[in-house]
Amino acid sequence: MSHHEDVQIEVISRHGHVSERMQDYAAAKFAKLLRKNDQISRIEVVVDGPHENPEVEVLVHVDNREVVVGKERSENFNAAIDLLVEKLERQLVKAKEKLKNHKGDRA
Repeated sequence: MSHHEDVQIEVISRHGHVSERMQDYAAAKFAKLLRKNDQISRIEVVVDGPHENPEVEVLVHVDNREVVVGKERSENFNAAIDLLVEKLERQLVKAKEKLKNHKGDRA
């Protein structure tokens, strides 16, 4: 488990063991998302079969209201994490824009 500016990044394995190196890699990569959206309160990374064609699911909790979810299967853990960071960055930017536009409608 890793903290970046009080945001919890938790890496959980369903089948198999996620090494400390893998956890650190995921935490470092997902910390990038915090720069895209400062409303993130928690990031959960769930890994199924971390060593052979792992499936990685990420739940990004935004402001304790919204959850942005991404899921990816790749040939290895790092590749799945890299793909998810790109995918989730786009989703978080869209979510932030939607929220900003929605707030502006009330004025």
